Amino acid sequence: MSGLLEQLMKRSDANARAEVKAYERELPDYRVHAEDPRSRAEMLDYAVWFRRHTVELVSESRRLSDEDLSFIGDIGRKRAEEGFSTGAAQRVLALHATLMLREINEVADGDDLEELLRLTAWFGEQGTRGSGSYLDGYLAAQRLRLSVGKRLRDLVDLLLAGDLSAPGLARDLGVCLHDRYVTVVMRFPGRPSCRGDHDDDLVESVFKMHAVPIAWHRPDELLALLPVCSPPEESPDDALPVVRDIAEVVAGPCRVGVATGPAGKLPEAVSTARQVAEVAPVQRVPHTVCGIADVFVELGVVRVPEVDQWLRDVARRLANGPDLVRTLDVYYRNDMNRLRAAVALHIHPRTLDYRLRRVREVTAVDPGSTKGVRVLTAAVARLLAGA
Repeated sequence: MSGLLEQLMKRSDANARAEVKAYERELPDYRVHAEDPRSRAEMLDYAVWFRRHTVELVSESRRLSDEDLSFIGDIGRKRAEEGFSTGAAQRVLALHATLMLREINEVADGDDLEELLRLTAWFGEQGTRGSGSYLDGYLAAQRLRLSVGKRLRDLVDLLLAGDLSAPGLARDLGVCLHDRYVTVVMRFPGRPSCRGDHDDDLVESVFKMHAVPIAWHRPDELLALLPVCSPPEESPDDALPVVRDIAEVVAGPCRVGVATGPAGKLPEAVSTARQVAEVAPVQRVPHTVCGIADVFVELGVVRVPEVDQWLRDVARRLANGPDLVRTLDVYYRNDMNRLRAAVALHIHPRTLDYRLRRVREVTAVDPGSTKGVRVLTAAVARLLAGA
């Protein structure tokens, strides 16, 4: 055994103790776990075993055996059964690798170059195999312990955090990851909270249809991450089939906001989609999804309380007329084409003309004028958003 390996063997106990302390310091899950003396002793035993076994295998030019990998996998499985988070399972592997490389560097000197290269090469190859076995064991236990809904929530959280453990969990769930996403925020006003397993069942139902990351992020807010299949300006409603399926499963009126962003900036995209959803119209059966381009006026309005209040007053006057809000919504959605709007409303064009005159009477604004388009579209949008 070379001098480098002898030094590592002599320091194995001290290095193992330092590693356990590092886990306690940097990983909250391990800090709680180590409060139990027996659990801490088991962690220390494993850290000592791995260091000594590494030296033995390198000195004999042997790889980790199937028995070794099975033992490492059992450690990962046990961590899952003890409730360790997916993020903690990944971060402990990164921290372990960092500490091991530091320990090697501390005892290496210029005369150990050949042995140093042999040791680091072994550690790179066998460390990958060992980490894979650890995560396989962890995820296998998670499949038995947690519902699909809870595991999807973990995946969404990891993707938003840019956590390196996300690909492993995604692979285990059968989810393909992408470079860019359409983030979809669906708000369900008035939906009761604390629905527990029922919410997980709803998420699992949608997941079986579309196999995309989806999770409840707040009691009344569901978040889905959809791959960008085409430029948003070409296919703005690519998300609509998923949105409709979600609305049908949840069975409640909702507001929908979408925003596109790269995988590395998902929190920013989610924040934008959430702001859009706050001013989007309430729909029981979504017929469109809104992005910034659809509601930029409303987004500006809600930031100026005086303007928002004025529009609410206009909207209240409309609400007192004969179906004036819906009439205006359809009229503007059909680009103010009288015949198309009348067909969509299932009324005679003259009835539409009468309603538009009533709008003029109750608001003192002509719906066909430039001012009417600017004022009334914003007023209708705020009313449909539940403002």
